[in-house]
Amino acid sequence: MALLNISWRSLAEIGPQAATTGEDTDAPETGVAMRSERPMIVYVPSDDPTDKTTRKLEQVVFKNEKLGVGAKFFDTIKVSAGDALQDRILKTKTRVPRMIFLKRDYTVHAVLQQRQLSAGKIIKAMKSLVRAEYVNSFDKMVKAYIKLLNELDRLEGRKTQVADTRARLAGKPNASKAKKLARMEAEYKAERDAWVEKEKQVLALQTKEDKPSET
Repeated sequence: MALLNISWRSLAEIGPQAATTGEDTDAPETGVAMRSERPMIVYVPSDDPTDKTTRKLEQVVFKNEKLGVGAKFFDTIKVSAGDALQDRILKTKTRVPRMIFLKRDYTVHAVLQQRQLSAGKIIKAMKSLVRAEYVNSFDKMVKAYIKLLNELDRLEGRKTQVADTRARLAGKPNASKAKKLARMEAEYKAERDAWVEKEKQVLALQTKEDKPSET
């Protein structure tokens, strides 16, 4: 399912300036935001297309349902192995593939390399960083979103049913059946709109920094 795919965006370097402007600089200028909107997962794959660990990561591990949902807490970034060697944040670790978990202030929270990159260990690192940065519970959000995905499967069945009914009525004027089809379409749209609103609520992430102070 597309909603479970991790959307990696490619960057040549990591850092406050690079992440926002794409410019190469060793030190951000005064006034440049030192915090990203979300914590980050930086994925550095092997440049070798035959690397078995990288292939397993992308074809098996990254398809894990809980991992795919959990990635929605993060800005997910892919950096080539060559570029990572030149990056001031990423160059301290050189084994590939690897994943670097960064806090919103660009400090390293955890690093997993090669055989450490199992779904279980990646999820554990995700949870740890989410606890450090968010008010939201990792487990509660993931559970709620997976429930939403199950509801979406049911809605897709309704969508197919509406499409099939529309196809059967094409070119066959029938006021009664046309009225029934219109009702089916309206009910499907209402349920789909309600699902979208539920998704927005589940993905309403709040960092600890944004939490209103208690007085």
